[in-house]
Amino acid sequence: MRILVFLVAALPAFVTAAEVYRWVDKDGVIHFSDRPQEGAETIVIPDAQTFSAPPPRSSPRSSAANDEDEEEAAAGYENFEIVSPKQEEVFWNIGGELDVSVQSRPRIRSGHEIVLFMDGQEVQRVPRGRTRARLQDVVRGTHSLRAEVRDRGGNTVATTAAVQFTVQQQSVLSPTNPNNAGG
Repeated sequence: MRILVFLVAALPAFVTAAEVYRWVDKDGVIHFSDRPQEGAETIVIPDAQTFSAPPPRSSPRSSAANDEDEEEAAAGYENFEIVSPKQEEVFWNIGGELDVSVQSRPRIRSGHEIVLFMDGQEVQRVPRGRTRARLQDVVRGTHSLRAEVRDRGGNTVATTAAVQFTVQQQSVLSPTNPNNAGG
C-alpha cells in the first residue's frame, strides 16, 4: 500500500494536465487511478513547472584557447618520422618484442595521440606525451610499420612514411642453437 501511495505522490511529476480519480474503499484505504470509479472524486493535476537553461556563453579565455588549437592544427607538423626501426633493418631473435621510436617537429601537441600500424593493421596507441613504444608478438618475417598523429576528434593530422624491417629467428635445428642437443 505504501508503494501505491508513493507512486501516486510521484504521479504529478510524470503526468501533465491530467485527471486523476480518488476514492476510499470499504476498508478505508485511499485509492488513486487514471480511470473513473464509482463514487470517485476528480482531481485535476496542473502542468508541471519546467525550466529551460539559456545556452552557455563562451568565455574569452576558452575562445582564445580554441583559436590556438585551430592555429596549431592548421600549422601541422613539419616533420614526423619513425626513427627506430630503421628502413630495411634486420632483427635477430627479438622474442616477439620490437621497440619503436618516432620523432616530430614540433613535438606532439597536447590532445594529439600517436597510433602505430604494422602490416596495415592498427597495433598500438602510444600513451599521450610519449614517442616510444614496445610492440608485442612481432613474428619473424618482413613487416611494414607506419605511424599517424590524430587530433582530439580522431582525425589524422600527420602520417609517417612506411618503414620496412625484417625479423629473423634462429632455427631450432641450427647447430649453433644452444637448445639443439647436437643432432
